[in-house]
Amino acid sequence: MIKVENLTITTRQPILKNFTTTFKTRNIYQIMAENGAGKSTFLKALTQLVNYKGAITFDNLPFNQIKEKIFFFEENSWLDPNLNSLDYLQFVKDSWHSQHDIDTELSFWGIDQFAKVPIKKYSLGMKQKLIIAMYLVSDAQYLLMDEITNGLDEENRNKLYCRLNDLISLNDKCIILTSHYANEINNLHNVTKLKLENLTMNEVK
Repeated sequence: MIKVENLTITTRQPILKNFTTTFKTRNIYQIMAENGAGKSTFLKALTQLVNYKGAITFDNLPFNQIKEKIFFFEENSWLDPNLNSLDYLQFVKDSWHSQHDIDTELSFWGIDQFAKVPIKKYSLGMKQKLIIAMYLVSDAQYLLMDEITNGLDEENRNKLYCRLNDLISLNDKCIILTSHYANEINNLHNVTKLKLENLTMNEVK
């Protein structure tokens, strides 16, 4: 469980003020907000990438004591264009001490033929498939996904949603995501929608 207590985030403008909530395992949470409202900044706060006031714990431990159970990769600009898919997936598997099979994910997402091709030659969709494969290879308990479907066509978005449903059904995981495809998210099971607005985040029934 992720516990957020009295969280206040201020960057160039206030984003959250005294926000308290919990994110439980075996659930998917969708964060909704206007562009620029702070969705990415909130995920960065969970992983200690921005300053904030308040307390954030994972299973009652601070991030730096449990970070191998958490996976967050904000966007494809974080990718080194001179590396390839195998470089990243092997790094993730080793760093997160995962037993997940790399070849399975390369094949599933159709990037196996490009596994040794430098990322600078990838399309936007291929980069996004690699990032998704990294999440799955990590086998982390807490998956924080920021616009994870960016650049994917409808078929691949649906493939992702099916995988996320399976993860929640079969594993003790917690997924927090943002997405422009709000209607498609309704196809996911056990989804709690949170709306970031007016410096608070409220559950939308």
